[in-house]
Amino acid sequence: MSMDPLLLPVTQPPPEISDDKRLKSVPDKLSELPLEPYIASGSDTDTASEPEPESEPEPEPQSDMKLEPEQESESESESEPELDPRADWELIPIEKLTVNDLASRYDDDPSLFSFGCPQFVYKNKAFLKSEEDIIKARAEYRKLSRGMSPFDAIPIPPLALACCSSYIHPMTITERRRPLLTYLSKLALKKFNAKNKGSNYVFDELVKACYRRIPLATYYITFKAKDAAHPHTSDNPATTFQAHVWNKLGGKSVVKSCSIKT
Repeated sequence: MSMDPLLLPVTQPPPEISDDKRLKSVPDKLSELPLEPYIASGSDTDTASEPEPESEPEPEPQSDMKLEPEQESESESESEPELDPRADWELIPIEKLTVNDLASRYDDDPSLFSFGCPQFVYKNKAFLKSEEDIIKARAEYRKLSRGMSPFDAIPIPPLALACCSSYIHPMTITERRRPLLTYLSKLALKKFNAKNKGSNYVFDELVKACYRRIPLATYYITFKAKDAAHPHTSDNPATTFQAHVWNKLGGKSVVKSCSIKT
């Protein structure tokens, strides 16, 4: 059934509250709430607090044993002045230097020592003794080799070789030296055949060799050769030759002489 609109209840809206009154009422209500103490748990503090940066490991201090040598070396370098590497007599002006300045230092030194300047020449006892030994060794060698052919040179004493290169040395025919000595022997034999008409010798074998350093690469070679026109038999042994050849460096080898050994 239809109702009369005039008989329906009328609802009134709640009274409006202004913003100022609303703001004032909030703190009053909050103040009425009971306040309880708040204790933060460990999990809360971990999440709330910022993470601390990881601390770097501190370097271990070096032991005193390692520092002491460095400190000592530094202190020594600071305390000790740099020494002059020259001997005391080398600091004396040359015009004021005397024999006694050297004799007091080197006379009894076992090492050889000599010094020369415009005023004097000094030699210590060891140097003078060495000179005497060299003179004796050379005299003995000259006595033994007097009248000896250069093709038959004898070993030279080491002391006799000091400061001297003109002596003739015997040499060992090694596999390394053999090709050169064979070549020089054939070269000398070729000159011998050309000089002596009718000769036709061919190289057979090396016997021995000697050399001299002055002129450089001078050789005295003894070798055997056989006559190509006659068979080599016990009744017809090989002939021994001696050749003096200069193997010039950077030039042609020069045959000084080649002859049959008598």
